[in-house]
Amino acid sequence: MNMFLKIIAYFCIATTPIQIIVVLWGMQVVLSSDYGILTLSNIEFIKNYFALLLPIVDWFYSWFWNAWLNFVFSLPLILSQTFKAIVSTWLGFWILKKIN
Repeated sequence: MNMFLKIIAYFCIATTPIQIIVVLWGMQVVLSSDYGILTLSNIEFIKNYFALLLPIVDWFYSWFWNAWLNFVFSLPLILSQTFKAIVSTWLGFWILKKIN
């Protein structure tokens, strides 16, 4: 069990740089386009700047509750990714502290 938790913790910590890169990319999009910090949603970012993920998003819609996904994808990208990066990093370090 400790090994599984350690893998989860390291995964949470290791994905933080990717989330920070997405936040910086979103800030660059906001600064260079007509989008604002609150108007650049996750789905708008994926559709216009990261279309590689569209098949995965379509697959999500075939498996998960559509109303919930609409809510999640409509959140502002910069705010939600920043929050996710903070919580993910904190959770990873918290799990490591608890199992050691």
